[in-house]
Amino acid sequence: MIHNILLNFVITDWNMPNMTGIELVQAIRKDPELKHLPVLMVTAEAKKENVIMALKAGVNNYIVKPFTPATLKQKLEQVWNQVLKAKQSQQK
Repeated sequence: MIHNILLNFVITDWNMPNMTGIELVQAIRKDPELKHLPVLMVTAEAKKENVIMALKAGVNNYIVKPFTPATLKQKLEQVWNQVLKAKQSQQK
């Protein structure tokens, strides 16, 4: 899958060919080498149940299309803040 690529962050759409974004997130979270990767789900699916499904699958944040650059920046900052807090708590 993505083992031969150096990744620091994953941005995925809900609807993709071959597998859904949810399936991708589930595969990432099950893989010991990849499960630490932060994931941002980008989608036109704004239904509350879809957001809940994505969060349960393991996304770090969720952004609904269309979005502005400012909204994307805010979501990315939120994800990185989560990552930094998790690293800090592991070091304690």
